[in-house]
Order: sequence, then C-alpha cells, then structure tokens
Amino acid sequence: MVDASALVIPRFHDVLGDIMAHGHTHYWLHGGRGSTKSSFISVCIVLLILANPEANAVVVRRFSNTLRDSVYQQVLWAIDALGLIEWFRARVSPMEVVYLPTGQRIVFRGADDPLKLKGTKFPRGYAAVIWLEELDQFDGIEAVRSILNSLRRGGSDFWVFYSYNPPRSAASWVNVERDERLRRADTLVRGSSYLDVLESHPDWIGAPFIEEAEYLRGVDETAWRWEYLGEVTGTGGAIFGNVVAERIGLARAAAGRVRVGLDWGWWPDPWRCVRCAWEPAERRLLIVGERSATRMTPEETGRLVQEVLTFSDAPGEQAYLHDEPVWCDDTPDGKVQMATYRRDLGIRARPARKARMRRLSYEWLAGLREIVIDPAACPLTLEEFRMKEYRRERDGTWTDEIPDGGDHSIDAVRYAMMEDVLRG
Repeated sequence: MVDASALVIPRFHDVLGDIMAHGHTHYWLHGGRGSTKSSFISVCIVLLILANPEANAVVVRRFSNTLRDSVYQQVLWAIDALGLIEWFRARVSPMEVVYLPTGQRIVFRGADDPLKLKGTKFPRGYAAVIWLEELDQFDGIEAVRSILNSLRRGGSDFWVFYSYNPPRSAASWVNVERDERLRRADTLVRGSSYLDVLESHPDWIGAPFIEEAEYLRGVDETAWRWEYLGEVTGTGGAIFGNVVAERIGLARAAAGRVRVGLDWGWWPDPWRCVRCAWEPAERRLLIVGERSATRMTPEETGRLVQEVLTFSDAPGEQAYLHDEPVWCDDTPDGKVQMATYRRDLGIRARPARKARMRRLSYEWLAGLREIVIDPAACPLTLEEFRMKEYRRERDGTWTDEIPDGGDHSIDAVRYAMMEDVLRG
C-alpha cells in the first residue's frame, strides 16, 4: 500500500482532497522551478483514472516533440511511485499509457498537430481529465478554449489542469488570465515554490539545486523571485511598482476619504468611473469600486455614477447616495456629460483640470506607498495598473515616455486625485 499524500507536499494536500471530491473543474497551478506542481498533477491523473472507470486523460503540450522527455516520463514516474507499474502498459507510438484492468488510457498530444488532437477517441469512456503543461507556451486563451472544446465531449464530470512558470511581464496572457481565474467559482488557483518543498521534503530537491537557487538569490534577488518563486516581477518597465491586489472590506474603504473620478468614452474606448478611498497620512490609495460602459447616453452613465456613490458608511448600516464631487474628463463631450449630470441628476460633477498634468499625476501615483486595488470589485482597474509600462524601443531599451492607450481606469483615478496632486 502507498499513501498518495506522501508523494505530495503539504502545500497541495487540500488541493488533492478537492480534486478527488471534484470540488472544482479547473485547477490552475503556477510556480517556479522545483515547485513539484507537475509531479503533483501526474499523481492526480493516475488517481483519477483509478477512481473513475469512465475517465480517460489527455496530456497536451504546445509542441509534440517535447512530450516524451517531459510529461510522458512524469506520468510513468507517478505510476511507479504509486506502486502500480504492473497494472499499466506504456508505449511510445502512439504515445499512451493504458490501465490494463479496464482499458482506460492516458494519451499525449501536441497542440501543433490539431488533427490528432481533435481526433482523440477512446474505446471506453471519455476525456474526463485534461492537462495543459507549460501553459504559457500556448498561443493564448482562445487557443486553449479551442483545445478544451475539442476534447470535453461525451461526459459530465471534467478535471482540467493548467501548469506553468509565470512569465515576467504582467501583460502576458497567462498572468492576465490568472487574475480572471481568481474570480471564477469553478477554478482553484494555487501557487508553489521550492521553498514549500524544503519545508517538508528537502531530499526531493537536492543540494545542487538549493545551492544554485541560493547563489542566484544572492546576486540577483529579482531574477531569483521570478525563476524560483514564480513571481511576476515585471520586465523592468512597469510604471506602477506599488500596486497591491487585495480584498478591501467595507470598514476599511469607509475609513478613507472618498474620491471619485470619471473618464469619458463612447466606443470603442469605454466610459469608466472609479471610486477611491484616500489615506493621506499613510500615502495609501485604495481603489474600491468601478463601473464601465460603452455606447451609453449621459443619462445612462449618470445612473452608473449614482451606483458608485451609493454605499454604506459602516458594516451593517444602510447604503445611501453620497453627495460627493465627481471629477470628470473635461473634453467637449465630457462637458456635455457634466451638464446633464448636474441638471438632471443632481451629481456634483466638476472638471478635473487635467491640462499638462498627465506626466505629473502618473509620477504622483507611482510615488505613493501603496495603491491597493480590490481584484473582485475592480478587475479592469487592476489589469490596467499592472500592465502599464513605459515605451520600449525596438532594441529592447526602455524610454521614460508613457504611451497612450489602455488607461481608462488610470485616467479616472488620476482625475479623482487631481486636487490632491495639485495640492502636493
């Protein structure tokens, strides 16, 4: 008898229980080198095959020529570690592993061969388990959806595993998608690193690995955090290095000074309204609410502004419409909008006085101690602040120029804080 949990670091123990209970459909696992996420997934796949007689598994990498020396060997290791080698037959052409008592299969496919991938069939059951390894190498979330649509047929219960080492840039599609997955009820997101392994199973890593990691930690901590901890450290061109993604409770949001800003838009550029809570003593800005729209009249967007201004002052108290100023984009269209807000809705709309203040307001925000953004309430704002970078030349060098675009929430925040910027 083999205790499967003994093959898994404590960081994944609750995830293993969730998988076997089918608590979620999608399991999004990211981390640095030596984090054992791939070993963990391979153990889970074998266990799911044993526990579900109709389940087959498809393991996918971007390129088929990378399968044999990576995920194929990883699954064979899991079978051996679980003491099940005599119950499985493995072959390379076609690349698959067969569970002999039932004929269930674990097959390996490359995304560069779409015909083989789409034509994956099983004599018994369906592709209940899917593993997308080195996810960041795929062509984007649309390509991933296409693969899943091809494979997820013929059954009701599915387990989809995603594993990857996060790219440096917050703008990478997998890093953007991770933030989206955090908000999805059907997805469990878990990060890990070799430090988690050291706590319980240092023998799994070995001294040479640890020495190499610690050497890099000493000479280049940022590179160590990215390569070994799996942190999104950025490419070095991020404008806002002070952004923190964190749920913000009502009491904390109500304690700050209310600031509301609005960036005018129609289509394709959106209209955007953001509510902030300003903590001047700590030089900390909390971003607690957002609304976004396209092709809406001033009367319609005005109702959204009223929603932003409607909140309670303390937990348990009744929410009400606050009579706070709303600092607006003072373009010609923005002025028409402000007039409607004042005349028809009683909103205290004011021009932000943004002229020649773009660079200074960016620097003021970047110089704050923290910009804390609630990822559930303000996902669009969080994405913009994380992805905004200085302009990069073709040779890879950074300039101090701030490119335009992808900044609707940022502009709304700048307008909300413009009086404080000017005062500072």
